[in-house]
Amino acid sequence: MHVILVPGFWLEADAWDEVLPVLREAGHSVEALTRDGDTLDEQVAAIVERLDDVATADEPVALAGHSGAGPIAYMAADQRPSLVGHLLYVDTFPGPSGGCVNDELPVVDGVVPLPPWDFWEPATLRGMTPELRAAFEHRAIPEPARLPVDRFHYDDAARHTIPATVVTCEIRPEELAAMVADHQAWAAELVATEELTIVGLDTGHWPMFTAPRRLGELLVHALAPKPTDGP
Repeated sequence: MHVILVPGFWLEADAWDEVLPVLREAGHSVEALTRDGDTLDEQVAAIVERLDDVATADEPVALAGHSGAGPIAYMAADQRPSLVGHLLYVDTFPGPSGGCVNDELPVVDGVVPLPPWDFWEPATLRGMTPELRAAFEHRAIPEPARLPVDRFHYDDAARHTIPATVVTCEIRPEELAAMVADHQAWAAELVATEELTIVGLDTGHWPMFTAPRRLGELLVHALAPKPTDGP
């Protein structure tokens, strides 16, 4: 299967460099994108354009989004549900209609820079060694000011038929599953997903840095053909 990986906030395509080989070893073709655009709709449109280039209804792709890119990938899938065969959420989820990525991120000089480390909860930072933090700071690209606060919107209920896997890092998988089962408002789109799998990865919010091989293995497992009933 062709897999498209979309990095979260402050990251470009090379954030996935240590994950790509694991998927390729399993026989998948893979590409990582750098998000493009100053607004949510512009970034969604860029992913939709790529879907139109590489996918067909007969050969849909797997679309992965990390962190703030999870809802962006989901909005793209909403516009092209026939072209996405599997959605992969890396420590993220598709927010409810009218929600936003994060309206608490500080805006500085018209952009949203990577916040200081004390902005984050301890669970977010698990595995982020001083070396990994320094490397992230070096590569971090400020986000457009509108991107975190632009509102999610969806049009096609067919998005709920796309199989989805959540790789949850900060929240234990059984806790996340309980929240979905409780139909919490923030999880409305996960609740509506017809085929949802939740798996855990015991690390922090940036597993492509802290546990890249294990992350890749979980994505490979998510995309493996499911056994069929019968003799």
